[in-house]
Amino acid sequence: MRNLGKFFDNKHFARGFSRSGEFTINEANILENFGRTMQGLYEGNLTPEDSDEHEFISAFQEERNSVNNHYANCWKKYLNKTQRKRSYTLCSTVKPTGSSYDDDSSDSDDLIMED
Repeated sequence: MRNLGKFFDNKHFARGFSRSGEFTINEANILENFGRTMQGLYEGNLTPEDSDEHEFISAFQEERNSVNNHYANCWKKYLNKTQRKRSYTLCSTVKPTGSSYDDDSSDSDDLIMED
């Protein structure tokens, strides 16, 4: 895999890949050194020149789940972290206004005991 210069993603990883806690040291090094090449190959802007780059392309064209190419695995992980859809839910809890004994409809204070 060729090195086209350092790759940075200030939008998602402003402090760098290695400091994000999302990638291992090896994955962060691969992204920094070969990220521009992987991005170009993935987007179709570059043509593959060696066997690693051909394997990288085929991993995404065939969409295999078990890929032995560590460049493709690293790029898939990067895409998973940057293209994830966030979903939000609205939840609320309703606190009871009184105890369950307040709902008793019988008036126990008004009972008259006869002998």
